[in-house]
Amino acid sequence: MFELRVNEDVQLRLRDERHAKETFWLIKKNEEHLRPWMKWIDKVETVRDSMANIEANIEDWEMKTDLHLGVFKDELIVGMISLHNIDYLNHKAYIGYWLDEDNVGRGIMTDSVRALIEYGYAELELNRIEIRAGVHNVKSRAIPERLGFRQEGVIREAEYVNGGFIDLAIYGLLRSEY
Repeated sequence: MFELRVNEDVQLRLRDERHAKETFWLIKKNEEHLRPWMKWIDKVETVRDSMANIEANIEDWEMKTDLHLGVFKDELIVGMISLHNIDYLNHKAYIGYWLDEDNVGRGIMTDSVRALIEYGYAELELNRIEIRAGVHNVKSRAIPERLGFRQEGVIREAEYVNGGFIDLAIYGLLRSEY
């Protein structure tokens, strides 16, 4: 199974069926925290939904189109991070993430994003990595800003979330800038 070590306490791992229940309960615990930004939150209604998502994530990795990883701290899942739309022809992809509210502010996600950037540049030979975040999602936007990404613009009404459209700030980081 795929694994990236972030630091002594944190690893990024491809999840399997053993993680379905733990993932489901983590999502349920964080529903209100995630709902303003995650359009999929209300589609996770059962452990079976989590299992189907994990199976799709494994298939995405086998097809080499996406890499969806659990963020594990001290062997417990505390969030997710993904390398989406891996485009080998154009050497680019984008990163998405979410973290358990109780673990926000501890550097876990910043370090995890850094590890995924390094993997993308070194192993996948990417040249460009993007992060998109809701313009009002201050905590999520702080991560690319902290890691040296450039805000390249705002995509207006780019996602439909919870009955309304949200604008997305788009950040880019080139291999030569990292």
